[in-house]
Amino acid sequence: MRTKEKEIENLLTPIAEKEKIEIVDVQHMIENGNWIVRIFIDKRDGITIDDCEYVSHIFSSFFDTNDIFSGPYFLEISSPGFNRVLKKEESFKRFVGSKVRIQTLNPINDRRSFLGILLGFKDSRVKINDFNDGILEIGFLNIERANIVTDNTECGGLNGRKR
Repeated sequence: MRTKEKEIENLLTPIAEKEKIEIVDVQHMIENGNWIVRIFIDKRDGITIDDCEYVSHIFSSFFDTNDIFSGPYFLEISSPGFNRVLKKEESFKRFVGSKVRIQTLNPINDRRSFLGILLGFKDSRVKINDFNDGILEIGFLNIERANIVTDNTECGGLNGRKR
């Protein structure tokens, strides 16, 4: 995670914890000449649009009161979606049994991209049953990007606006 994104996450984490919200990912970038701050949130029962609106109000008030950004910005609050990013140790533990795609910084068995079932997380290592190479362990610090992979057929059981 880049420095500004980590700074934003560190500033907002106490607020999120108080609200029983998990910050899944933070993105800070320029799009079409405008600064964008995207924050993906989750909670145990899922996120609703009302949750996103509420958190947006709290976070934007915090940013504005504390002069976090020197100029104008757009704040976007969203659920992590079906193909949620996995960045934290807790997330890897929570989603054991899920299908995951992992991109590594350094090759393992001459590959950097792996797709399989997440088997666990222990001693800073992610264990997966890769569909090509079988059971592998990947060092947490070697992970460039990881996310849940869902098939479209798995989306049928959602209620209302929960994500």
